Amino acid sequence: MPDGSAKANYLGKDELLKTPEDVKRWEQLITDSGYYFYHCDQAESDELKNSKEKLDKVFLKVMQDRLIHWVTYADKVLPESVTVYITGGNDDYQEVMDAFPQSRRVVNCDNKVVKIDELHEMASAAWSNMTPWKCPRDIPEEELEVHIEKMMEAVNDRSNCVFNFHCPPIDCNLDTVQKLDDSVYPPKPVMNKGQPVMIGAGSKAVRTAVEKYQPLVDLCGHIHESRGVCKIKKTLVINPGSEYTEGILRGVIVNLGDKKVLSWQLTSG
Repeated sequence: MPDGSAKANYLGKDELLKTPEDVKRWEQLITDSGYYFYHCDQAESDELKNSKEKLDKVFLKVMQDRLIHWVTYADKVLPESVTVYITGGNDDYQEVMDAFPQSRRVVNCDNKVVKIDELHEMASAAWSNMTPWKCPRDIPEEELEVHIEKMMEAVNDRSNCVFNFHCPPIDCNLDTVQKLDDSVYPPKPVMNKGQPVMIGAGSKAVRTAVEKYQPLVDLCGHIHESRGVCKIKKTLVINPGSEYTEGILRGVIVNLGDKKVLSWQLTSG
């Protein structure tokens, strides 16, 4: 608005932001919660509400801009001794990852095999088996298995390999989630005698690959509420969990040796 005020709708609630300072504060709140803000006038707002195609284009652009911003920022502040590896998830559009800028400190390892030190290679798979949400990079198990097998052809030393697979192995206790009925949208929880039905929502293809290749460690996520660690044969499988919408950053520190995991520690902050 001409006087510097603005209207915002966040989490279904309308807010009147009276000053530029209010606008900045809400921009930060939205950003910190993992969402995106976009400024427009009332006419464009009405147009976006009536056109999913135009809304999708705006959404894609702000996601690309956010990725470019953080990669550029990392290049400015990280020391030469630090390298950051980034891969998307199943709900990230391929067009966003394709916008990844050139960087000195940040490596786009999305669906690639990269050398992370003299001994260890990391294979990263951002795809997931099909979910009730039908995300951009949800694919059938058979297709996921083909992708993983093709990627493993590029791994030279499988005994020193790290899996950075977005989706956890099925039925490993790090993939426990409430079952959803996807015959309706949004999908709704499936209940049995008043209690939620819980299932393992991980991937059969990922479990097959872990059992077959026995990497040192399989770093996964996807099921945000299933934070924990397990073993599948010799492989340490870790899901750090995620509570970013609550302002909590979950992670894990893993120290690797030659053909062994020296130590690991779950972190939060």
